[in-house]
This record gives sequence, structure tokens and C-alpha cells, in this order.
Amino acid sequence: MGRAEPRDISGVLNINKSAGMTSHDVVDVVRRLYHVRKVGHTGTLDPRGTGVLPICVGRATKIAQFLTTADKEYEMVVRLGVTTDTQDADGKVIDEAEVRVSREEVEAALGHFVGEVQQIPPLFSAKRVRGERLYRIARRGEDVPREPVTIHIYAIRLSSFDPPFVGLWMRCSKGTYARALADDLGKMLGCGAHLYSLVRVRAGRFELKDALTLDGLAALVAEGRGQEPLISVEDALDHLPAVRVLPEASRLILHGSAVAAAQVVSVPPEVVKGTMVRVLGFRRQLLSLATAMVAGADFTRMDPRRVVLQPVRVFRSPESH
Repeated sequence: MGRAEPRDISGVLNINKSAGMTSHDVVDVVRRLYHVRKVGHTGTLDPRGTGVLPICVGRATKIAQFLTTADKEYEMVVRLGVTTDTQDADGKVIDEAEVRVSREEVEAALGHFVGEVQQIPPLFSAKRVRGERLYRIARRGEDVPREPVTIHIYAIRLSSFDPPFVGLWMRCSKGTYARALADDLGKMLGCGAHLYSLVRVRAGRFELKDALTLDGLAALVAEGRGQEPLISVEDALDHLPAVRVLPEASRLILHGSAVAAAQVVSVPPEVVKGTMVRVLGFRRQLLSLATAMVAGADFTRMDPRRVVLQPVRVFRSPESH
């Protein structure tokens, strides 16, 4: 097996997770392959789920939290008529009902999930309540009140209709649980349902068509080509809008200083207040990630002294990331 020094290993892997593995199982495999302790995933994918799972390696773990915010796309199969305690096919059946719904009724029900909606996280999930993972509480046979969270489903459509199975495609925000959606759909249709299968086909800029299996990654590492599939921090973050600043602002930014309006060269007009942006130097090098304090269209109308970008993560030098 080829082996590089840990300091040489940094980047993001686009891994195609297979069924039966947890996200942490994937992390452990990557850690062993690269002999690097700092490895982390960018958003849990259920053991039954397959598909895109971006993995941060080495110093790229510093940006993991910013990759989890990216939109996701899923292909899923929902089984109508059977409700389980885990809301997926691995759970205990708690109710069964006859399925007597039409394609039109399913499509009409899906329309209620588009937009900003409230969703109650599954009891069997990695979400923390009072400092403890929900699935740990569930395994003890306990239950706790779960507050609904706001998610955004940008689009959802019926891709196949073969009762009791229906195929769905969904594009959604961070924090959306496909299992909860399947359960809610079953309730709306009056027959119950659970998530039968799930494939994550996209997470931000990472797509399934470009993803590498763990066996494929192991083969590359064994050939001494483990660097090839690693995506740089700059490329991994290119789903975020880019703001360019003057050369004289670079040193201030690298010391964690905020950015004033007079130091900004260009900003996308679609940036809104609160947006996370990449701050690029005059040569387009990544200097930091920052929160926009005003909307993009207002940057040029601001008092030149007004702070318009607040640093969140600074990249001090090429070696630091």
C-alpha cells in the first residue's frame, strides 16, 4: 500500500457509500487508508442509505461544517401501507393498512411538502437532544419530546408509481430527514408508510456520477495514487458565492480583521445579508470564509468605512489548508 506523510494529505473525497455502513464506518476506512487521524464526514447518511458522502481529510476537516450546509438531492423509494418504529425498512412494524391511493393523490400530497416546512426529527436519528443522540435514547426504549425544525424542500416529484412502492426525487436543505418525509407522506395519504431505500445523488458540488467507492479508493492508495481523488479546499467550497477584495486588504483579513466596504472589489448581487461567502484576494486566492453583513446590491452604496464582511474561518497560508 502506498503511504504519504500525514502532512501531505489534505482535501475532500467524494465517496459513494454502500448500504450497511454507517458514516463513521466510512471515516474509519479512510483513516486507515491514509494513516491520518483527522478525518470527518460532512453529514450523516443512514446505514441503509447509499450514495454521496463527502469526507474531509487532514487540514480539510476545518471546513467540514461549511460543507454540511449545502443543498442535497435524493432518490428514494417509499413503501406505503406499512409503518415502522424507525420510519425505515430496518424497524419494527407497528401498523399496516390497505393501500388504495392513486398516482394523482400521491402527487397532490407531495405538493404540500414543497417550500419551507416543519419536520419532527426521527427518534432513531443522530440529532442531539439535551446533549444526547436521539438513537441512544431510542435504544433504551425511551422517548423524549422532539421539537419540529424548519427545513426547505425546493422540489419533490414522483418518479415511479407501483403500489405499494412509490419512487421520489427530492432536492432539499440541510437537516431534512427522508425517513420523516416518508412517514409524513403516509400519514397524509391515510395508509402509513416508511422509507424503503435511499440514494443521495448530490451534496452541494459533489455528485454521485463522480463518486468513488471505498474499494476504488483503496486501489488508488495501494498504487501510490491516493492524492488523485482529493479535492482541494478551494474547489470543495466553490458552491459558496465569491467576494473579491483589494490587495491591501489581504493582510488584514489573514489576521482576522473584518472587511470594510472600501476594500471590496466585487460581490455577486444575489448575496443577501447573512450569506456565507468566500473571500478571495486580488489573484483569486482563498483568504477566508465570511458572513455578509449587508446584501450584495448594497455593497457599493455603503459608507466606505462600514464593515460588510465578518470573517468566520481564515486561511492564513497555502500550508494551512
